[in-house]
Amino acid sequence: MKKIIFLLFGIFISCSSGEVVELTSGEEIYTSRCSACHGSDLSGRVGPSLKADSKAAQMSDSYWVQTITKGMGSMPAQRLSDNEVDLVIEYIKSQY
Repeated sequence: MKKIIFLLFGIFISCSSGEVVELTSGEEIYTSRCSACHGSDLSGRVGPSLKADSKAAQMSDSYWVQTITKGMGSMPAQRLSDNEVDLVIEYIKSQY
C-alpha cells in the first residue's frame, strides 16, 4: 500500500511541475499571442499593421524586443523567452 501511495504521489508531483513549454516556431507564437490583435496576415485589427509598409516594420530589432517584452500603449507585455521573442520577430519579418 505504501508503494502505491508513493507512486501516486510521484506521478502527481511530476504532472504539476509547472514546467513552461516553449513554443518552437515563430508562426506558432505569432498565431497564439499576436494574431488576435495584429491579424493573421499582419494587416492589423485592434493593434497596428505589421506589414512591410507599416511604421512598425521600419523599427529596429531592439525596438521590437522592447515592445514585445515591455508592452506599449494598450498592448500588454508578453511573457516570452528571449528565444521566443527572436522567433516571432524572425517570423514577422519573413512575411515581408
